[in-house]
Amino acid sequence: MKFTHLFNSKNPGLLGAIFSSLLLGAVAFPIASMAQNTPTEQNELQAQAQPMPLPQNVQMPVAYVLPGNAPVAVEIINQTNTAITYEAIGETRDRTLDGGDQAMLMDLQIPLTVTFMRPDGGLIQAQPEIIAPGEIRIYLTEANDLDSDITNMRIEPNGNMYLY
Repeated sequence: MKFTHLFNSKNPGLLGAIFSSLLLGAVAFPIASMAQNTPTEQNELQAQAQPMPLPQNVQMPVAYVLPGNAPVAVEIINQTNTAITYEAIGETRDRTLDGGDQAMLMDLQIPLTVTFMRPDGGLIQAQPEIIAPGEIRIYLTEANDLDSDITNMRIEPNGNMYLY
């Protein structure tokens, strides 16, 4: 059989099949390539679909501090029988507060995070008290269980205070 016999007017089925399959392939490949996400797009979509819960999304604020540009003061009262290390992140370095002592941190800017830690690894319970606008008192006592262990105080830009 000669090659010219495959493409003559008496055999239109084979020629039609070849061109229609070429046409179908030409349309299908660009659509398939558009449907695939690039790795960067996939990572962005996954990040949007699975946000990490933050403590303020999980719990209610324990107090409210008047937001604004005015600095805040935090008084820490250690009512435990052991030393506690504390730090206002970005404002102070680690400091130690002996059992029964108190300390006043002045001119702190919000957002603010203050951490508490017992060097012996013991548990800490924190109870906040708003003394005046921009003035906070934190009472630190020994905690009896892990559920009441508090190692951070966080004040968000909107004034919400969280303990966790």
